[in-house]
Amino acid sequence: MDMPHLSSRRIRLARMAIVPGLLLALGACAAGDSSNPAASTPVAATTAAPTPAPAAVTAPAAATASSGLAALIQASGVTCTNASAGTGCTAGDVDSGDFYDVELSPDCGEQGFFAGVAEDKGVEALNAVPSTGSKTHATATLSKGQLVCVQGIGRTGQNPLFYYVVAIPAATVAKCKGNALCDTYGDRPISGLAGTAGEACHATAPGHYAGNCAQGWVAADVLDVFSNGM
Repeated sequence: MDMPHLSSRRIRLARMAIVPGLLLALGACAAGDSSNPAASTPVAATTAAPTPAPAAVTAPAAATASSGLAALIQASGVTCTNASAGTGCTAGDVDSGDFYDVELSPDCGEQGFFAGVAEDKGVEALNAVPSTGSKTHATATLSKGQLVCVQGIGRTGQNPLFYYVVAIPAATVAKCKGNALCDTYGDRPISGLAGTAGEACHATAPGHYAGNCAQGWVAADVLDVFSNGM
């Protein structure tokens, strides 16, 4: 037998046997062989999750602030060019020029403005600022030492001449805890309170009150104003 011819034939047969195996292997790679972890494991998303937007003011808190401002405008008798924001407010008779620019602040919480009645004989809280043509009457008489929250400041120019105040229970004022000012000023006798029926004055939320709270306008010089806070 011719040996060179036999060797050449064997080589061709070996090549024919190898080619199908290579084709099968290439097909498996192209389809993603399940035995290959890199091919079977999905790639994780690289896009970061969006950052949540800051929480908006809750509806109950916004409603409390809005209703408190509306109630204060009505009770104090002021007129505002923007009632929803409580700005551009005046008290008195604008037409005659006998009026006051009024700054309103219904919040009696952490940012509240407080004072105490310093007049020995106490003071009458009035339903309106005394001015040309006004008809005022007392809504309550506050005794000396009564703690009050100042919710309105009536000015002519830069000078406060009247304050709109509300007498609130000292125990509900967070700033009173451990504060010597609240030994000097606190809950004192209140007489002549209009409309004594209904709920007693109480906190409905931090810094906001409802019920039969003694309130009204008093002259600036009868109060000891806590100008530096409590």
